Amino acid sequence: MIKLAKWLFLSAMFLFAGCEAGTPTQSENDTTQPATDSTVTTGSETPTLPTTKPECEINGSILEENLFWSREENELVAIVADESTVDPDLGESHRILEVYDGEDCDRILRNVLPVNRSPDFPYYLSEITYNNVSQLIAIQGFSHIYIFDLIKKQLSKPLKPNYLNERYAEDAQSGMIQVLELWENYLVGYANGEGTFVFDLSNSMQAAPVLPTAELELEEGISYNSLFFLKTDEGTHQAILPKFDLNTGEFQINPLFDKPINVQTNINPSFRDNQYLVFKQLLGGSDRRPIGIDMKAMKKLDIPTDMETKKDTEIINWMKQQ
Repeated sequence: MIKLAKWLFLSAMFLFAGCEAGTPTQSENDTTQPATDSTVTTGSETPTLPTTKPECEINGSILEENLFWSREENELVAIVADESTVDPDLGESHRILEVYDGEDCDRILRNVLPVNRSPDFPYYLSEITYNNVSQLIAIQGFSHIYIFDLIKKQLSKPLKPNYLNERYAEDAQSGMIQVLELWENYLVGYANGEGTFVFDLSNSMQAAPVLPTAELELEEGISYNSLFFLKTDEGTHQAILPKFDLNTGEFQINPLFDKPINVQTNINPSFRDNQYLVFKQLLGGSDRRPIGIDMKAMKKLDIPTDMETKKDTEIINWMKQQ
């Protein structure tokens, strides 16, 4: 009887162990909550993205910089010129926006854009104007911009840069957009003779211009340095003083803070065109810390501790001597 009881006990233990082995267990690092329905979820797997750009045959003429592949959507975006947009006097007109499915090369969208100032002036798109999180593409015209939402397959209304102070055209090249860059939820660009500009793309189809807080005119009617405070989703701000080098074509967003901060962004309108500016970082309660900005040198100046309690005019006098 003892042997039989022992045998039955061991059999029960093996049976219990077998049931335990067949039951999924939660790992120590797995914080997934149990499913509330009868479907057992094992966690979402990251979809495998294609590794090679599809070779689709696109009818018409395409400039080298006007064909872009979105790896995330596996779609080709192109600006095309074909017989439907040929001008009898000026020839090809690159203003047809097309999107192709990279899987089977079927065309899924075709949109003919209006003449870009002149039929022979192409529209441009490039990889640097693509945001792989929001899947937005900026399309650059001579003096205006379109935003194309690759997920929604929607095109914004034409956007024209806005500036703090009035601009006057010096020649036929004035207002010509030279560069665009998508930065976080903002589009930052530069136009000939007019300077830098910003659009808020939080709502891609209703992009809103962001005017600079301050602007220093370096050369009358030709060159400007513009200071923008860009608000984050958390309510903090990053300050940027974008730079464009006319000689090299290099464009820099030029953020002034290591990370976005709480800062008082308003300024007396009469000070907006000063070279030296003082803003206040909000530290909590009534605590403030002065932030100095040199608009000509396009940089932030660190204010010494013994100057932090001084008046703005005293801080500015100190900045002038640096």
